[in-house]
Amino acid sequence: MSKNLVLMRDVICIYHPKFIENALLRNIGMADPNFFNVERLVEECLAAIGPYDFVDAAGYDYTDFSDSKTTTVIPDGKSKSAVVNGVENKIGGLRITIYNPFKNCVDFMYIPHKQVQLFKEPCYGRSGGTKEKLRIRWNQKNDHYNSFTRFQLKTFEDLALAK
Repeated sequence: MSKNLVLMRDVICIYHPKFIENALLRNIGMADPNFFNVERLVEECLAAIGPYDFVDAAGYDYTDFSDSKTTTVIPDGKSKSAVVNGVENKIGGLRITIYNPFKNCVDFMYIPHKQVQLFKEPCYGRSGGTKEKLRIRWNQKNDHYNSFTRFQLKTFEDLALAK
């Protein structure tokens, strides 16, 4: 399965108000999840559940100043990790949705802003080191996100409601 299909199946068709109300949207989303901007729909799902509004402003996505990020666990040398790019200007916590193709599921994390600051790494390359990222390593044997496991949540609702 693909990231977009799993996000459509496990998040959007369940939590997005327009997809809940409209079987045609659900059918299109499941038949061709790449038809939609899935990351944007995940952002809207979070706002539909959480006690904040979606604003998509510079440095944050929601009125509580948190930001939504989606990422995928990929092979990273001998290990596997999910990279969250573009965290250099974030002013609040991160609501992270992680597609894990090795488990064919989605995992969720909420990282408070103070903790984001501790885990940031520079992104080298064309940006000249001005961009920053989080590298979330995943241990397949133990199904463990190493240093980030303490931020892991059980459900999408938990992610939407996290503070």
